[in-house]
Amino acid sequence: MTNKLIHTYTPGILVIALFLLSPTLFADQPNDDKEYFFKVINENIPKTKNIIYISESYNSSLTSKEKKIFTIKAMTENGNDGIPIIEGKSIFSIQASPGKSELLLISPDHSPNKNHNTDWLNSHIWLYKKGKFKQLTSGKVMDSDPVWSLSGNKIYFTRSKIFSDPITNMLTATESDIWVMNTNGSKPLQLTFAKKNVVNSAPGTIKDSKKILFTTNRNEKWQMFTMDEDGSNQAFFIDNGILGKWSPDGRFLAYMDASPGNIYLANQDGELVRRLTEEGDVNFSPTWSPDSQYLTYSRINATHLRNHNLSEDKHYPGDAHKHEYLPEDIPDFKNIPKSFLREEPYADIWKLSINKKEGPKRLTNEGLNNNFPHWVTISNE
Repeated sequence: MTNKLIHTYTPGILVIALFLLSPTLFADQPNDDKEYFFKVINENIPKTKNIIYISESYNSSLTSKEKKIFTIKAMTENGNDGIPIIEGKSIFSIQASPGKSELLLISPDHSPNKNHNTDWLNSHIWLYKKGKFKQLTSGKVMDSDPVWSLSGNKIYFTRSKIFSDPITNMLTATESDIWVMNTNGSKPLQLTFAKKNVVNSAPGTIKDSKKILFTTNRNEKWQMFTMDEDGSNQAFFIDNGILGKWSPDGRFLAYMDASPGNIYLANQDGELVRRLTEEGDVNFSPTWSPDSQYLTYSRINATHLRNHNLSEDKHYPGDAHKHEYLPEDIPDFKNIPKSFLREEPYADIWKLSINKKEGPKRLTNEGLNNNFPHWVTISNE
């Protein structure tokens, strides 16, 4: 591919997965490697599992060949016991419905007629329920960040326009905006209207409120704004923050700094409470436990970061974080042997208590990348 990508950093999409999909993406697909793109391994999430996440690895039951595969897994909040639910050649961003019987996920464009030089960034929202998939969005756009409304009858999401510069031959994700649609994909409605190179993204709901939180760079820096459910009354809320997630009880907001790197905690008024993660690591995608006492998040392992200058930090003494550095002569990431990547994943899921009862705990230690954790039940333990 000769095209290069310039992206205005739509925060909800941290990883762009590239692959070809078939025009049919349902559970009764033929058992052919060229046609078989999703496989349902467990139709329902076990009641004993309360966290789902996306694991990227080279081990697949989809094909006998060793190829990178994306698997939605479910595990307990103690981790290290993830079981596969769905496998696919590319899956990122998942969320369970309020009733926990449906999943929303993102996959790139699967059209057999797409232009491989310009359309590879197109991605769409899919609904999974009882072993079946339904495509909710389509077109030459990049859809991301789907989230159910509190009532469960609407879906908010980010839509980005994709532009191919005819002179520079570069791909650019230009304006991004917040949209809303019915849960069956009907009646999509645009709520924000960005100017060129402006991003409005990552919508989030707030308990007992008709306000929607979102991330924007409209003021030439990353901030979080709120708006009414119909897109009106847009107002500033937090400076230098992205990807905010309100706790289920509505008391606290967990968000990333605009670098990104750390996760912070703010109160209902947008005032900083404290930093939750230690300086020096790259932490992203925070999500809350149903009881609002814990956060899960993804952390890029420091062993994979070159020129990683870890500053002195006493935030969580003895927190079990393993900090190592790669020497300058380590080859680029793409040249690192697959066996090494299996032994030491690039990113893993961690959990921490917002009340400082315990330090962060690493929940996964398998696969190449483990990302986008999402709580689905309350633990019985």
